[in-house]
Amino acid sequence: MNSKPHVLFISNGAGEDAICAQILKKIKRVTFEAMPLVGEGSSYEGIAPLCGPRKKMPSGGLIAENWLRIFNDLASGLGGLVIKQLLWLRRNRNNYREIVAVGDLWPVIMAILSGIRPITFIGTAKSDYHHAYSALEAWALRTFGVYSLVRDEQTAKSLRAQDVKAKWVGNAMMDGLEPRNLDFSLKENEMGLAMFPGSRQAAYGVLPRLIEIARKTSLRLNRPLCGLIAAAPSIDAAELAAACSASAAEPIFPGWQQLIFSEKDTQPEPARFFLIRDDLAGVLRCSSLALGLAGTAHEQAAGWGIPVVAYEKGGEKQMKWYRSRQKGLLGDALTVAEDDDEAVIEALIGLINDPAERKRRGDIGRVRLGPPGGAAAMAQLIELLAEADI
Repeated sequence: MNSKPHVLFISNGAGEDAICAQILKKIKRVTFEAMPLVGEGSSYEGIAPLCGPRKKMPSGGLIAENWLRIFNDLASGLGGLVIKQLLWLRRNRNNYREIVAVGDLWPVIMAILSGIRPITFIGTAKSDYHHAYSALEAWALRTFGVYSLVRDEQTAKSLRAQDVKAKWVGNAMMDGLEPRNLDFSLKENEMGLAMFPGSRQAAYGVLPRLIEIARKTSLRLNRPLCGLIAAAPSIDAAELAAACSASAAEPIFPGWQQLIFSEKDTQPEPARFFLIRDDLAGVLRCSSLALGLAGTAHEQAAGWGIPVVAYEKGGEKQMKWYRSRQKGLLGDALTVAEDDDEAVIEALIGLINDPAERKRRGDIGRVRLGPPGGAAAMAQLIELLAEADI
């Protein structure tokens, strides 16, 4: 019989799964399983055994951005899934020495109801920079003795003032970003543009527009751009390439493919595009600017020192919940343009032509996200709690 403490990790979204996976890579002294509450948990492949009921939902977990999405999720069986997950947690609660909730307060609620103690919370969604934890959330964390590892010291200090056991030890999403040693170099005067279509079903419709925006930007500047498209683990790379009307995806390096467009789809242009899997660090290493509609990837790019341009109807004046939250977290490291190709192109051109402004915004991103090393520190604290004689 294994004498090591057994720990359950639960997470509620593709980005949260990826962050949790980075922490699990640093776990040495306890055994563990992972239970994705939203989606199928592709980020855990090869890292953690999966357990409990799971099912992909139409919203991808982004209900707070548009509450109408809950009806689509309910129609797809969300209510039944939550009940099954909770029943599973209650049945298996004696198998675990600790439960770790990664994301927002929803996995914390599931952890509380599971009966597994102690509870560690990796808070990825909120910050005093934007959408601070409410008094009710602080009450829940305090009442149930939840050990909270939050995303910045300012937030930790605020929660400690409300008698919550809160600490900041770094940001795990900045760990694991180690580029492969690929012999890939940009051409003379060519700028690398990281492109993030996202990790949800909408990515297949988003990427063709991102490519068109990048093409127009390159033509307007008469400057070569190298679009480095980061395909999330949850996205089918072949389907993504097909959605862009690429006539071929030519292998360059393992996980890297150059998109080849047929003559009728291609105008004389200096832009070229690569589709990359499992090498976000390689994308960031070769990029000076980012364009996309992603979540975690935007924050990782900002933390790497790369300013990000996104777009939304109303621009920064009328942002919806999710992008507003991300803008608050990243500050000037994120530009949210109007949902109009010309507005996005102008935002890109402004940053491409102004290296000093790119650096200023990149420096803000580095400060907001913090340096790597958070995953190892979190793993150590999780192990200590699991090993404690409680």
